[in-house]
Amino acid sequence: MVPSESLFRKNAEVFGSGGLINRVLGKVSMTGEPELVVSRSGSLTMKVGQLTLHSLYDPEREGLSWARESVLEGKTEPSRGYLVAGLGLGHHVWALLSETTLPVYVLETDPRRIAFSWQCFEWHRYAGRLRFFCDVADAGSLPGGLKLLVHAPSEKLDPDAFGSLRILIRDGRTSEVGLRFRVLVIPPVYGGSYPVAQAVARSLDRLGHRTSFLDMAPFEGALRAIGAQTSLDLHKMQLRGIFQGFLDELILARVIHEKPDLVIALAQAPVSPTLLSRLRKENIPVAYWFVEDFRLATYWESVAPLVTEFAVIQKEPFLSLLSEKKVNHATYLPLAADPAIFSPRTPHPDDRKRFGGPVTFMGAGYANRHHFLKHLVDFDLSIFGTEWNAGDPLYRYVREGGRRLSPQETALVFNSTTVNINLHSSVYHKGVNPDGDFVNPRTFEIASCGAFQVVDHRSLLPDLFDVGAELPVYRNESECRKLVGHYLEDDAGRAEMAARSRERVLKEHTYDIRMASWLETLKERGVRPARPALTGRWPVDRLLSDAAGDDSLVRFLERFRGRGAVGLEEISRSVSAGQGEISPEAATFLLLAEMGKGAGG
Repeated sequence: MVPSESLFRKNAEVFGSGGLINRVLGKVSMTGEPELVVSRSGSLTMKVGQLTLHSLYDPEREGLSWARESVLEGKTEPSRGYLVAGLGLGHHVWALLSETTLPVYVLETDPRRIAFSWQCFEWHRYAGRLRFFCDVADAGSLPGGLKLLVHAPSEKLDPDAFGSLRILIRDGRTSEVGLRFRVLVIPPVYGGSYPVAQAVARSLDRLGHRTSFLDMAPFEGALRAIGAQTSLDLHKMQLRGIFQGFLDELILARVIHEKPDLVIALAQAPVSPTLLSRLRKENIPVAYWFVEDFRLATYWESVAPLVTEFAVIQKEPFLSLLSEKKVNHATYLPLAADPAIFSPRTPHPDDRKRFGGPVTFMGAGYANRHHFLKHLVDFDLSIFGTEWNAGDPLYRYVREGGRRLSPQETALVFNSTTVNINLHSSVYHKGVNPDGDFVNPRTFEIASCGAFQVVDHRSLLPDLFDVGAELPVYRNESECRKLVGHYLEDDAGRAEMAARSRERVLKEHTYDIRMASWLETLKERGVRPARPALTGRWPVDRLLSDAAGDDSLVRFLERFRGRGAVGLEEISRSVSAGQGEISPEAATFLLLAEMGKGAGG
């Protein structure tokens, strides 16, 4: 472990948003400069004055012991993740991340210690599952259900801050009261990003947000029928424009009805610039996930400036192009997998026969795939997916009549196949795109199934997986044939790689992790729920403070003083409905409790 400026920059790029990087780089007036010293095991440890924050003998072993005891304590893991108070250099947090797949939030009150840690650990590997913050007040925006883990040596350096944090936890101020979003997810009418939109909605729902999915699939037939009515391009364009106007009004009607705090739209969703401008005027935040290649789908130029947040699956030069167009609200957000659907399973023999095979390709019939896959048919190739030309000799290998498979059926294909071939699409090449960058959802989904794949070279792939150890990569037909031939015979090698890639996905590349990270970015951009949730618990002292000036309300709330925090249910239970007249204050809380039940909590 050697401090590295390049490692610091990489970590800062991932975790330095929202002003944190300025605090890490800035001067902080705190006593006790951090000092790095070498332990007897050879690993670095940290001292502040005379206090050693990690073992002087073996800090890595000490950290692992701390992490395992923390995870095993209570026998079951928390529902939302861990809040670690105290980073030091970070040995214990690094070990914790290897012992759990849940999110980890780290409070370190001295930004200088964060700076040292960012020079020593590859924290960027856990982007989306890890968050750093310096101010105890920021804990108020964290999700509820976190398990607090205190790093005892760090507490000695700032006992007041740690005491304040314990009060926040005790009083329920890190609960999701007022922080749950009402989200409307808008998918495309059809296409590859439609299942991504479904996964986004499921993830947001699991994270505790009130999520609605505006299903556009019923309009697929109408949209396709437009092109069959005329051969004139002008008429087709006019008809599609009229139809887009209808969809704009449909979406606007749903927005007015649901009053969402946030609209999330996926690539190709039927949200026109006209609609986006209207939503912008109404101050309705729109987050757009552009899960497409910016070089081919150029409509981003008209969409990106009109939304609150624009997430992309490519880095440079796309991010620079967006910046040139004054789009300073863009975020790199790679695709992911939903382990609730894409998980290891033993298919029924009938399903294995129907969907399985020694070598399989899943995907649409792009030209580069036609050219590439014809050289692999001798491996008893099976092809699943749409848009394969029935007149092409390769069509004889297409199964299920070339229909679109559901995500559940797709998972069956991955689990029933010995070697899954993953080849990204290209309209300019005969095989592998030598300049390919973004990573498709199939990469994460096959790995999430614990299935084996060989994947074509992508420049962003090494940032997401350990190439060679977790995923075998090929650059041309010859390399692909060698890998397929080898791994058809290497059962142990396949199993080992598949297990490693699945572990990576569960730790870093699920939609839950992506959405939690994206919502944090949105919060940093000032997006907040417009209304408090009707469920959860409120700190009593905060309720009394807010009620100051209303003597009757204060008297009503005084009965709960000493309880720390209360929820609507216990407030309503405390009201004796059958004993005399109910005060206006009590009636209000009873009504709110009923509203909460009616809204499904």
